[in-house]
Amino acid sequence: MEKQTTAPAIEPAHTTTMRTHMASQKRLMQLLGFGGLLPFYGLAAVAAWGDPVLKAPALSLLAVYAATIISFIGGVAWAMSLLTQPRAPRLTQNLLVWSVIPPLLAAACFFAPLATRLWLLVMVLAIAWIADKRFSKALDLPPEWIQLRAALSLLAIGALSWAASNVV
Repeated sequence: MEKQTTAPAIEPAHTTTMRTHMASQKRLMQLLGFGGLLPFYGLAAVAAWGDPVLKAPALSLLAVYAATIISFIGGVAWAMSLLTQPRAPRLTQNLLVWSVIPPLLAAACFFAPLATRLWLLVMVLAIAWIADKRFSKALDLPPEWIQLRAALSLLAIGALSWAASNVV
């Protein structure tokens, strides 16, 4: 038997605002989001098919870029904490605490050798996506947001995995 769910009678104001902004800025958001994948795939391609002299620097730059994106994702969680209702202090606290964890994990990855570092960054991206999916439900964010976030995360994970598999 399929579980029946009902939508809230009144959509929260932030959800309405986000949905409106996402609709009006959809092309730009997609352009910027998917454009942000170009360094992931460009550097992974250099590591896979480029001049062997460029392989190590490309992989190192890829790790730095991935850590930068992961830090940005943490910043998004900090911003999402501003959407919480004053009567939901626990959610606000969880978002604020979570917002610093992805950049700290990404920084810790740099203590590992390059191949391990890239695989650890893959895991951090995956964990961050899972957390964002859970927080998006708690915040009642529009499904379009987590769909875009999922596509970008999975493609970034794919590029990092491809690069990590090319480390010898």
